[in-house]
Amino acid sequence: MENKKKEELTPEEYRKKVQDQIEHYKQQWKVFLRTGIFVLVALVAIIIACIAWFVSNNRVTGSTGTIQAVGSEFDLAAAGTSENKGVHDGLLNAQPGTDIKLSEVDYASTDGEHTSITWAITENSNVNNKTKTGINPGSSGSLTFYIISHKDGKLSVTLNLTLTGYSGTENAQKPEDLTEVKKDIQQLLEGHILLFAGYDAKTNSYQNWISDDAGKWNVNLGTENNNISLSRDEQGNIIWSAENAAKDTAYPVTLYWIWPEILSSYLVTDQQYTGNRPILFKTESDLPDDLYEKMCRTGSNRYFLVTDPNEFSTVVTADRLRQMRMNFNPAIYGNMSVYYNMADQTLGENVRFLKLKLDAQ
Repeated sequence: MENKKKEELTPEEYRKKVQDQIEHYKQQWKVFLRTGIFVLVALVAIIIACIAWFVSNNRVTGSTGTIQAVGSEFDLAAAGTSENKGVHDGLLNAQPGTDIKLSEVDYASTDGEHTSITWAITENSNVNNKTKTGINPGSSGSLTFYIISHKDGKLSVTLNLTLTGYSGTENAQKPEDLTEVKKDIQQLLEGHILLFAGYDAKTNSYQNWISDDAGKWNVNLGTENNNISLSRDEQGNIIWSAENAAKDTAYPVTLYWIWPEILSSYLVTDQQYTGNRPILFKTESDLPDDLYEKMCRTGSNRYFLVTDPNEFSTVVTADRLRQMRMNFNPAIYGNMSVYYNMADQTLGENVRFLKLKLDAQ
């Protein structure tokens, strides 16, 4: 009888039911939301710092990010001088970078000689978190950094981004106070806080996913006179390349991050069942071919909390996930979304700090 009632829900009734469920889970996030402002500060400093670069030869710790093998062909920078760092978490220890000015714009930059750097934020370069109340389901934003070419002609830079979660107390004072989360929690983090190289404000949708589960893509960042692109190849490498880079020129790279609030953001192609929430894969070309098969794994699952593999396998299947794109069924979706919401709750209970590591070569 309960299933029959679910099937008889109208879209509007279903949306209200889902929203009530979301609010229920948010009320259970006491540990996470109690320190929401602190988590936001830590995230701005440690994760997607958008990205102001500061030179360091120190060993990398749990509160720092690194860029390896910068070399002499390019430097990495953010708009803003090193004297104007903005607010950053006390766990991040960073030495001032090199202040440079190109085309009347101030940058905090690496100096071409260091192979390891840490970062903090500048006033003009931060996570741009839209919620302002901490990082939680529904949070999103963007980050911009710059590649400064030191030569004329072809330039290629390979980027690798790694998101890592940490646990720790509210009064953590040093990197040693943080503990990297366990493997199963880390996997859920990678499937719930996502990075993209493109965002369409008109359709409130994302493109060019940066993930081990993503497919190949290529986005044009240049002009008719200079072919600049950011792409993901078959091996999963993220490559920025310019056919005709100009010496002493700063080229911006903007990435977008989002913590999808509801499972339907992964499934549907319009906002009938997401309300005003974003859509992740609006077209079939945006959707990785085997994503739904990967989402149904009973082991190493990035998206759902799997407590009983046998029960999970009867509720969540690749065919049912695909069905939502063509013919949304509120009853079937409601049963599947419970596993996604439980994963969000698990992250809220276990992850207090986040780090985004960026390697470039």
